[in-house]
Amino acid sequence: MSESRDFEKWLQATADATQAEPVPHWPREATFRESTVRQRRWWQQSWLPVASFACSALAVMAVVTQLQVQVTEQGFNVHFGGSLTEQQLQQAVAAQIANYGAEQKVELADYAANLRKDFREDIAAANQQLVSYVLATNRTERQEDMEDLIRYVNAQREDDQVYFEHQLSQVTGQLIEQTDLGGYPNYETKE
Repeated sequence: MSESRDFEKWLQATADATQAEPVPHWPREATFRESTVRQRRWWQQSWLPVASFACSALAVMAVVTQLQVQVTEQGFNVHFGGSLTEQQLQQAVAAQIANYGAEQKVELADYAANLRKDFREDIAAANQQLVSYVLATNRTERQEDMEDLIRYVNAQREDDQVYFEHQLSQVTGQLIEQTDLGGYPNYETKE
């Protein structure tokens, strides 16, 4: 805490000791060169803001007075204000609407043709995918059917082998019994 008080005392003493000093005298004219004033670029010229203001004023005047410029074969026609009559205006609007309607019919016809073409392409692609799927599924099913048939035939063979083995053992057993009895098949012993 004593350090902060010492610092405050030192800071106060330094502030009290500071005195205002006069600004030194120097040749202020020497800081600006006349050559930089004369060598301005074209966008730094004094006439540019005046020209900009004049162009803006001319644009505002053209809007306010409804300036109309028409290009014809003979040249330009400049009109101030609305020089069209109501009938001319109606004819111009009707012509623009007819032109717009014709453009829309052409665009709709193109759109319909493109839509039909896209629809046909989509249907063809879907059909191709369906055919590929059916063929792949059919091949898989045929392979599974063939595997089932082979399993069935193998199982049947095993059953037949067991059956024939059983038949063979019975016949062999009968032959052995007959051999034990004298070798005659219809021989019966009487006691």
